[in-house]
Amino acid sequence: MKKLFVQFYLLLFVCFLVMTMLVGLVYKFTAERAGRQSLDDLMKSSLYLMRSELREIPPRDWSKTLKELDLNLSFDLRIEPLNKFQLAESSMEHLRRGDIVALDDQYTFIQRIPRSHYVLAVGPVPYLYYLHEMRLLDVALLAFIAISLAFPVFIWMRPHWQDMLRLETAAQRFGEGHLEERIHFDSMSSFERLGVVFNQMADNINALIASKKQLTDGIAHELRTPLVRLRYRLEMSENLTEAESQALNRDIGQLEALIDELLTYARLDRPQNELILTTPDLPEWITAHVDDIQTVNPQRDVTIAHLTRGNYGALDMRLMERVLDNLVNNAMRYSRQQIQVSLTQHAGRATLVVDDDGPGIAPDERARVFEPFVRLDPSRDRATGGCGLGLAIVHSIGLAMSGEVSCEASPIGGARFCFSWPVNHQLSFSATA
Repeated sequence: MKKLFVQFYLLLFVCFLVMTMLVGLVYKFTAERAGRQSLDDLMKSSLYLMRSELREIPPRDWSKTLKELDLNLSFDLRIEPLNKFQLAESSMEHLRRGDIVALDDQYTFIQRIPRSHYVLAVGPVPYLYYLHEMRLLDVALLAFIAISLAFPVFIWMRPHWQDMLRLETAAQRFGEGHLEERIHFDSMSSFERLGVVFNQMADNINALIASKKQLTDGIAHELRTPLVRLRYRLEMSENLTEAESQALNRDIGQLEALIDELLTYARLDRPQNELILTTPDLPEWITAHVDDIQTVNPQRDVTIAHLTRGNYGALDMRLMERVLDNLVNNAMRYSRQQIQVSLTQHAGRATLVVDDDGPGIAPDERARVFEPFVRLDPSRDRATGGCGLGLAIVHSIGLAMSGEVSCEASPIGGARFCFSWPVNHQLSFSATA
């Protein structure tokens, strides 16, 4: 609110100040100028009369004569030596010509008495003092108005700011997965229509998510039913050779794996499930899991290159198992012989690294491998197996953990995949893998 208040207040005050200055300039060039001219004319007439009175009187009697005159003036009229006043050369030139010189700092007018070193001094003149005081009053008045403007701006802005905070909170909660979040403003609020539009948007998003879930679940169900019947009939068939039977079983297995990957990817895109958080010994868990992978896949050398011991916080191990399996399985498809797994922690971030010694990935293709159903030719295609969703699932899990996954060149010759996440971050959502 502070930034918005300052911006609106400065805009209002600058507009007011510009208008005030315009009005002041009009006043200065009309009323004040006319008043000053009238005062100058009055002073010229008065001083002319005084000089006429003093013309036939000796200088030693000037002061006495002025005292004897009953002028009934609101200001003092006196005779002063010229050298009493410190004047600029331009002012002295005006005095020599017989002009009246105004001393604004002393609120006084002076005029030289011809053929003498004396001047007639009139002042201090109340009008000049009043003009000076008016300038100070103008500054004080502007300061008072500047302070006064802050109160109506604050009073007007406060309810709008509160409504904006409510809208921001609702949008933030909706983005965090609370899809039932709605907001309702009073009929007098300026944000009423915006609240209605926000609720309509939330309803439409909910409908789209529900439709997507229904479609995914329906497709999975419709695919699994004929697959079960096909596998059953395959088992009952006696006319197939063993090789044909194995090929059909492999194809059916790939279809079932595709369905599982599709369901997992769809669930990760629906942040509605509760996490199952635990605080395991992550290095110990990775060691045991890599050993299991090596036992099942003896044709590859799956080893641990480096493990950093420490506290890795609360994690959903279903997600971590999915990440490690997908990265290692991806390396299995394209490695020649060697796969290395590492776990490090630095500056509050943990990083799981999987290296392989395969053909690697070109730099301009590394971002695309995390898109669903993307296979890179010629080395990474359908012949290597997989459905193109494994790395996309890892990428979705990275987003769920406020982390990231990246691909780069591996020191052992192939591709390196780095999955990193903040150690102390509370996961926002999960899905059943």
